[in-house]
Amino acid sequence: MTTRPIIELSDSEFKLAKEKASELVKFFRPKIEATGKSGSHIQDTKERLERLADDQITGQVAQLAGTLYLTGTDHVYRMQRWVSMLHPHLGDGGYDIPGLQLDFKGSRLKGGRKPHDYKMLVRPQERKPEWCYALAIVDISSDKAKAYMMGWFSDEEIKCKPQSSGLFAGAHVISTEQLHPLPTLNWVL
Repeated sequence: MTTRPIIELSDSEFKLAKEKASELVKFFRPKIEATGKSGSHIQDTKERLERLADDQITGQVAQLAGTLYLTGTDHVYRMQRWVSMLHPHLGDGGYDIPGLQLDFKGSRLKGGRKPHDYKMLVRPQERKPEWCYALAIVDISSDKAKAYMMGWFSDEEIKCKPQSSGLFAGAHVISTEQLHPLPTLNWVL
């Protein structure tokens, strides 16, 4: 089995991810409550509201861990989040790192499962030519967070049809075995 890089967030980095997740919750919660629409392909409105904070922190830890992995610093993450929050209703367009055609997909590690048990989901409306998608499996305890950087896949390599039924209906599903491993990068700065 291929070893995957693990990014452990410092206390200050985890605090930063929590702050950014909180900003998103404050923006999305009133919109979901007002429209009665979850905006999720998996969760109904009630479940979405119950899990909104957990879902947002999972996404922010995945994005921050990916940024730390690729750049060695949280500066680019801070800039990307600032720009994204200027118009949060538009999303980031898949630019988790400004100018880089890479979209981090995050999933939360749960219930004794192993990171290799997870799959990367890419929905047709998220796909973009010449784009790459990377999977980060996020493990959060009460005061610590880390992300297993499972690998990447290019848009051109997605050959499977979207799932026609089940929990992942409508999504292209890529197993971790299909992902290209990310190398271990050792930042010394």
